[in-house]
Amino acid sequence: MTLLAIDTSEQACSVALVENSRVRDSRTEIIGRGHAERLLPLIAERLAAHNMTYGDLTRIAVTTGPGTFTGLRIGLSVARGLALQGDIPCIGLTGLQVLAAQTMDQLDDGRPVHAMITGRGGQAFLQTFQGRSVDGLPTPLGDPIGLDAEDIADRVNKSGGVLAGSGVLLPKEKGLFDPLKAQTTPDRVSQICPATLGQLAWSLAPAEYPPEPTYFRAADAKKAVPVLPVVSGTVS
Repeated sequence: MTLLAIDTSEQACSVALVENSRVRDSRTEIIGRGHAERLLPLIAERLAAHNMTYGDLTRIAVTTGPGTFTGLRIGLSVARGLALQGDIPCIGLTGLQVLAAQTMDQLDDGRPVHAMITGRGGQAFLQTFQGRSVDGLPTPLGDPIGLDAEDIADRVNKSGGVLAGSGVLLPKEKGLFDPLKAQTTPDRVSQICPATLGQLAWSLAPAEYPPEPTYFRAADAKKAVPVLPVVSGTVS
């Protein structure tokens, strides 16, 4: 029984092969763009390296967001297509869940884990976790939310904890984190690990974790900007 895990949510094109929760192969390539051209060849290469074919796969796992629109669409499309072709289950987990699990695997000291993925417009998506549920997934302390660097730092500095993900750089580069409150693991978690995704998804119920894109919200609605400039005075 072999699970194929796929992540194309950010700059990386990543796959892993997991058997009975044991990692058999894991490969991550930082490519930026070109996931559509690289993903299927990468999968084929890793299968061939172990004398396997698509017919040997019994389960698929894929990240569902947040991330780049194009990258997520490619990963989800390939995962669902392979699952449909092979008539096998497909599991979807957020990248934030995976990042939190990676961090807990490195440093499980009971502190909150703040997982962050870079968004647009100077924001990052943040979700905080603490401990694990009976199914092995990190336990969320709230919903994911898109925040500016200042708001992220404010939340983290108030609660303290461990940082993970690409979105950490936004507040960190501005010096907004309190070093006594916000810390990283010895080997800072910045990229989603497909092997961790595969291990998490191995025993999950497919019906409870569908491979559907996950949409996240911003913190607050912003005041609308007029499409045309507003000019005061009379109209003749």
